[in-house]
Amino acid sequence: MADLLGGDNDFDDFDRAASTFPDLDALGEDAPLPEVAAPRAGPAGAPPVVNFAFEDAPVKDVKVTGDDEIEKFESNFPDIGTPASPPPPVSQIPSFRSPGQQAYTPQPSAPFTAPQTFDEEEPEVIKEWRAKQQEQIAAREEAAKRKRDDTIAKAEQSIDDFYRDYNEKKRKQIAANKVEERDFIDSLTSALSQGTTWSRICDVIELQNSQSKTLARAGPGTTDLTRFREVLLRLKREGETAPGAGGY
Repeated sequence: MADLLGGDNDFDDFDRAASTFPDLDALGEDAPLPEVAAPRAGPAGAPPVVNFAFEDAPVKDVKVTGDDEIEKFESNFPDIGTPASPPPPVSQIPSFRSPGQQAYTPQPSAPFTAPQTFDEEEPEVIKEWRAKQQEQIAAREEAAKRKRDDTIAKAEQSIDDFYRDYNEKKRKQIAANKVEERDFIDSLTSALSQGTTWSRICDVIELQNSQSKTLARAGPGTTDLTRFREVLLRLKREGETAPGAGGY
C-alpha cells in the first residue's frame, strides 16, 4: 500500500523540483501563493495524504500590474448604468463691466404721471413783450394783406385795360376795312363806267407808255414783251373804234 501511494521520498523529490523554479513574487507585488494544507492522516499504516485542493486556502486580493491605467480609463469613461458625475462649472464670459458694476435688469416702468403745473403769474416785462410781439405780428399781417390786395387789383386792372384796348383796336380796324371796301367798290364801279376795256387794262397794269415799269426784264430765258405792249397801247389809242372796246 505504501508503494501504491508513495512514500516520504516522493515528497522530497517534489520539494526539490519546486525549488528549481524562480519565485513568482518578483513578477508582481507581494502576492504569496496559497498555502498548501497540511497532510492529513490516512488510514492506519498509510502515509499522510496531501490535499491539493485550493478551496480551503485563504483568499487574498491580488493587485494586477497596470491598475492605475484601468482606474484612469474607468474615471474617464464611466459605466452607463452608474449615474454620471455633475458637469464641471461653465466659465463665465468676460464682461466689459467693472467688477463693482452689476448687470442691468429691466425694471417695470412706473405709470406715467403728468407733471404738476403751478399757476404762476408772468412778470410784467414778459407781458409787455408778448403784447408788443402781437402788435408787430398784426401789423405785418395787415401790411401783407394790403400788398396782396393791391397786387390783385393791379392785375385785374391790367387785364381790363388789355381787353379794352384790344376791343377798341378791333372796332377801329373793322371800321377801316369797311371804308376801304366801300372805296374799292366805288372805284371799281366808276372805272367800269368810264373808258374802254383796253384803257382799263392799261390802267390795271399801269401801262402808260413804252417807258413804263411793265417793260420785260432783259436777259437769257426771258420773253420779249415789246410787241405785246405796243399792241395794247395801240388798242387804247383807238378808243371806241378798237375791236372789243365795249367788253364783248
